Amino acid sequence: MISIKKPTSSEALSKANVLPCRIKYTGPASSSRQLWNPTTQPANPGDNASVETHKSYFRGRKLIGTKLVVPDGYQGCVLDAGSASNPPPTGNQKRETLYQDNNAEEDGGIEESVEWTTKASFGDIMVWGHEVAVDGTQDGVVKGVEEWMGMAKILNGY
Repeated sequence: MISIKKPTSSEALSKANVLPCRIKYTGPASSSRQLWNPTTQPANPGDNASVETHKSYFRGRKLIGTKLVVPDGYQGCVLDAGSASNPPPTGNQKRETLYQDNNAEEDGGIEESVEWTTKASFGDIMVWGHEVAVDGTQDGVVKGVEEWMGMAKILNGY
């Protein structure tokens, strides 16, 4: 079972950005308006007027962002698994866990509990694409968020 623990201090309100690149750095970074300064673009009259797009440049490349708003009644959170958490399992470890889980069901196994801490929260996710806005029907992040929200509505309906 996974439990989410709220921090004792007030959590920071963050901005979630999904960039179309991989950044292999997890430490703090000083940023400035010179390096990252997204601007809002009005929707085209022929397009859906509710879609808000943004434009920015990252390392000289033009990015177009589409905002996905977290629906009312839901909250986006940045979670920390802490030092007690193990790294993600490899394929062999997953198969071994599946085998152990099948045996545990027969033996009446003990359920493992994991606690995560909330580090920050966000109300929307900005998904960036190279030169053009991401296509919601093709982009894995957009589709995943929409499917997750749909599943959450079904599960919370019971």
